[in-house]
Amino acid sequence: MKTASRVIWIGILVVIFFLGRCSKKCEKVETVKVETVIETKIDTVTIVEPVETVRTEIRREVITIPADTVYLPGDTVCIEIPIEVKEYRDTLYSLQIEGYRPRLNWVEVYPRTEYVYRTEIKTISKPTHHWTLGPSVAYGYDIKNNHWAPLVGVSLNYSLLSW
Repeated sequence: MKTASRVIWIGILVVIFFLGRCSKKCEKVETVKVETVIETKIDTVTIVEPVETVRTEIRREVITIPADTVYLPGDTVCIEIPIEVKEYRDTLYSLQIEGYRPRLNWVEVYPRTEYVYRTEIKTISKPTHHWTLGPSVAYGYDIKNNHWAPLVGVSLNYSLLSW
């Protein structure tokens, strides 16, 4: 009878050992996937007859031109011409022109827009825990009664090997 109970207890211990190994969660492996897509778009913006924001006269130049449709020597008139600087500003452009009666007819700007799409996938590895606390069933030596006996209780274990 004693040998039968010992065999049963050893069988229970072996079954519990393998059940504990089968129920152990596998360690997650760290996976890093980084995908970067850069898309560049160039848009054409046409601004017809932009509005001037600043007009400044910077100097006057004197030029001589013929006074009549028929040119005769000494038949000239001196004219004073204003030279202006004009600035045109908006959120999309800024420009400056200079001359006699300057006028800007149109402006084209080509703003670049870059769109960056980034995909990142991470799986963080979970460290294996070496210390465990749980119920235990064992067969051991009872020091108090001085004989071998089955033991049931709670145990604190440290795992040296893992597979």
